[in-house]
Order: sequence, then C-alpha cells, then structure tokens
Amino acid sequence: MIIHILRMYNSKHPCTWDESLPYVQHNHNRALNSSTSHNPFQVGLGFQPLCPIDVTMSFATTHADLAHVQSETDKENNFFEHIQHIL
Repeated sequence: MIIHILRMYNSKHPCTWDESLPYVQHNHNRALNSSTSHNPFQVGLGFQPLCPIDVTMSFATTHADLAHVQSETDKENNFFEHIQHIL
C-alpha cells in the first residue's frame, strides 16, 4: 500500500521518493486499521500526535469570533468532505 502511495505521490519525480517518505509514513500511521479500529499512533503511543493541519486549524479557531466557532465534529466533517471532493 505504501509503495502505491509513494508511486502516485512521486509520479513526476520518481527519484525523490525518499524525501516524501516521512510524510507518507506519518499519514499511514494516522489512518485507522480495520482490525484494531485504531491507528498505529494510538496503539503504539497511546495518543495521536498533531499534524500541521491540526495545528493550523486550532490556531485559526483561537483567533475566530467565539460565536461562529464550529464544533470539532463539524470541522472534521468539513475537512473530510473537502478531501473527498479533491479526490
């Protein structure tokens, strides 16, 4: 699976696959596993570390008007809908 992701991600520059490996590995470790219903970070570390988008979104909400702040579930749903739209 990771080989296919690396191949897709580096299709224009296949010799640079090693530069994108940490990003692909981090995203793979954040993905839910069907057998455990948890991601590898949760199983191995006991928590899920933040990724850059989490930090950016939390920074944006701290500066937003509190009356218009979305709930965490709404943010997650909007993010996943956006990603599905991109795919």
